[in-house]
Amino acid sequence: MKRQVSNTAINWHYIAVAMIFAVAIFIMVLYMPNLREIDSQILKTIRQFLLPFPQYIPLFINEIGKDYYIWPLVASGSVLVSHKHNLEAFMLILFTQLSFLVKEWIKNYVCRERPCGDAYPGFSFPSGHSVIAMCFYGILIYLVARYVRGFWRYFLISLFGLLIILAGLSRLWLGLHFPTDVLEGFLIGFILVNLFIILDKFFSTKAE
Repeated sequence: MKRQVSNTAINWHYIAVAMIFAVAIFIMVLYMPNLREIDSQILKTIRQFLLPFPQYIPLFINEIGKDYYIWPLVASGSVLVSHKHNLEAFMLILFTQLSFLVKEWIKNYVCRERPCGDAYPGFSFPSGHSVIAMCFYGILIYLVARYVRGFWRYFLISLFGLLIILAGLSRLWLGLHFPTDVLEGFLIGFILVNLFIILDKFFSTKAE
């Protein structure tokens, strides 16, 4: 029991640190007009670096998240249910949908214009793809680390980690978000992942 509490405390620490950075970026975006210029310069540098690489990479990653991971979510939930992890399947769907609602609320509150202007619908801050990818794949990484052993454990953790990075990178690659949009998205998703872990540990303790 002590180990369980200690592990939960670590997750609360992660949430506290992520919250500090997320709030700091949130305030900077709202009250530092010159941040957009800094963001634009960083974005320009990143895009110039990625220019030689094939454009189909970010377009493919963009397509995966186009319907907010509905098919990966259905597949993952089905696998969990088939292994009798019904509560975790429900929580995975719940937290992924919650990540969508959270990012929508912040977007509509901040109303930050995208670096590409009106060429792409919606507001820029935070990056919805980054929020949902970090939340969804982050939870899968935790579940794989908990239940899977051997080669597939390392393969799936590496794959999901790569997909998180590519989800954020693709938004910069296509010029649809500023770097702070993506960073804020990752921080929000990371907070949700740790909340999932805390709840999962709580229910696991109750079941023992």
